[in-house]
Amino acid sequence: MENIPFFSIMLPILSAVVIPFFSKGTWAFQWIRGVQLAVAAASAALLAFLCRAGTYVTYQLGHVPAPWGNQLRAGPLEAVLALSFSLVMVLCLTGGWSDLKRDMPAHRLGSFCLLMQLLYAALLAIVYTDDLFTAYVFVEILAVTACVAVAAKESGRSVVSAIRYLIFSCLGSGLILLGIALLYSITGHLLFSGLGETVAELQASGAYQLPLVVSALLMTLGLSVKSAQVPFHAWLPDAHASATTAASGVLSGLVLKGYLVILMKLMTRVFGRELMVSSHLCDLMFFLGLGGMLFASVSALRQEEVKRMIAYSSSAQISYIFLALGLGSTYGMTAACFQILAHAFTKPMIFLGAGAMIAETGGHYWGELRGAARKMPMGGLTFTVGGLSLCGIPLLAGFSAKFCLAGAALQAGWQMTPALFGLAASSVLNAMYYIPAILVIWGRHGSDTSPIRFTRPAHPQRAAALALLLAANLLLGTAFGPIRTLLEQGVALF
Repeated sequence: MENIPFFSIMLPILSAVVIPFFSKGTWAFQWIRGVQLAVAAASAALLAFLCRAGTYVTYQLGHVPAPWGNQLRAGPLEAVLALSFSLVMVLCLTGGWSDLKRDMPAHRLGSFCLLMQLLYAALLAIVYTDDLFTAYVFVEILAVTACVAVAAKESGRSVVSAIRYLIFSCLGSGLILLGIALLYSITGHLLFSGLGETVAELQASGAYQLPLVVSALLMTLGLSVKSAQVPFHAWLPDAHASATTAASGVLSGLVLKGYLVILMKLMTRVFGRELMVSSHLCDLMFFLGLGGMLFASVSALRQEEVKRMIAYSSSAQISYIFLALGLGSTYGMTAACFQILAHAFTKPMIFLGAGAMIAETGGHYWGELRGAARKMPMGGLTFTVGGLSLCGIPLLAGFSAKFCLAGAALQAGWQMTPALFGLAASSVLNAMYYIPAILVIWGRHGSDTSPIRFTRPAHPQRAAALALLLAANLLLGTAFGPIRTLLEQGVALF
């Protein structure tokens, strides 16, 4: 079991090396999907083992021990994230494969599969690594592969969006690297365990307080830029709107979450909640989250293009995670993890559902999608359920995440009232743009009087992926108690 994290990272990397030898993109797609399913099965086995043992495992890379060596660390939370990310990656690629074949030349499909496999390996490395600089290296791999994924559609708009994405990503990377350099110059450590012990000693002695706070601030801001937290979200709408459907689902559901996993590790394993609270960095994240929930939702209200509206919604949902982390408590951390899972399974479902309707009608704006759900009922159904989930309708994943966050806010101090107000206002705003969109796609187009027909879809793989995402959303909404208990166990060992 201790070997699973290492092989979960190495298998995607090694499988990516083999992809150029495939003569057809379909073969490459089947290859990477098989590897991802194998990693998902291994992650499920690791999760079951760690839950029974009630502990975490470490894996030393090479023969040099800490503090100079490198190691991986896996607890229940890491296993949950690895399993969820693996499943979402498989479903995004499966559901968006038909759009990929339409948006890209056949000879480029293998290259896109290679790109997605490297992105997937970077995500798993971020989840499992116990070394700060290794985390930074894979953050950069994640950012570069995401930028190329945006430009893969080969349209002028996608290239411009990718360049904008790259500029913001470089800004975030610079801030993160400055923070790491400053922290390493103070502590002499890069492993999270050594960093945490040294930072605790420095905090107890009162030494280097300002440099520690500056380091934490730089890395927090850098990760905020990369995760498209308001007001650093300007690159997100065009990047998601111009990318192909599979890439949009992966970018929104997975890539943004990878940066937040690093932020959670910094809060718990390196600086500690006491330093984050005393330096008011938790307050900064709280207000960024509160403002982002409202601003991004208002911006989504003004969008006429389908994918831009969904992209602004992603920024609003990321703000929920920042708000939860800003509470500075174990309850807030658990709520943030639940929101990560809920959004990871919900937003790709919305993108894939919208992509199915766009492929059926050829329209990209709401006026062109009137009645689209009648032509593509499965796409309309998943878009509808996903939108209602983010509005906070009970029995769906979004409601469970908001309920968990509200419970965490009730345990907070002065943050309780603004957090609950923000949750209520954001839920109303979500309903104000998702419900009209749902009415549009199910409405009749002109004089059309044909009934809705749930016939066999043109792309069975996409229908299967949408059905599984829908089932996952319902599972997160109805199995709230066991999932929250699992996340609490994982957070306690994180």
